[in-house]
Amino acid sequence: MGFGELGAQGIEGGRALAESLDRRVFDDVAWRRGDEELLDQALAYLVKKKSAAAALHAHGITADAHLLAAWRSKTRTPDAEQRRLLQLAFRDLRRRNIAPYLTRLFNADGGTRIEIHPVDQEAVDARHRRDLRVRRKNIWRWNRVIAAWARQDSLEMEHLWQDLMSDMDSDHRSYHYVRHIGILG
Repeated sequence: MGFGELGAQGIEGGRALAESLDRRVFDDVAWRRGDEELLDQALAYLVKKKSAAAALHAHGITADAHLLAAWRSKTRTPDAEQRRLLQLAFRDLRRRNIAPYLTRLFNADGGTRIEIHPVDQEAVDARHRRDLRVRRKNIWRWNRVIAAWARQDSLEMEHLWQDLMSDMDSDHRSYHYVRHIGILG
């Protein structure tokens, strides 16, 4: 029987951990930002970084410095597809640039604790529900996790998640799918 066949809802743990890292880096105040502010943030970041040209090219944006300046000054406006690609380039470059800092931060003082929220079982028939609780786990070394996240390697994130969960007690398989992962620290 596969995940969710009885009504449980959640996502793979590696994906949830990647989403938590994304929230930590990108969504600090995103709830207050509109599309224009997000575009301004991406453009401001991309014009300051030396490796921005490669990031833009990798996402199919063939803008030179003059076009980026025109977008920033609002004399020209990128279309919806260009905005989407600019956001992808910004996020990709930001992940790569912040990865060393996050690795140092999360490895400091003996690692960083995460809080694992189990799958949502509201839609599961009561006789099939499992008694799952919120778990806390300290990750001592974040190097491989942050590197996989920065590369957006979802398969590696999933393998690393399963390795992290394997040293929990006998119910570690109950946390391969989760509702949410919080990073405490």
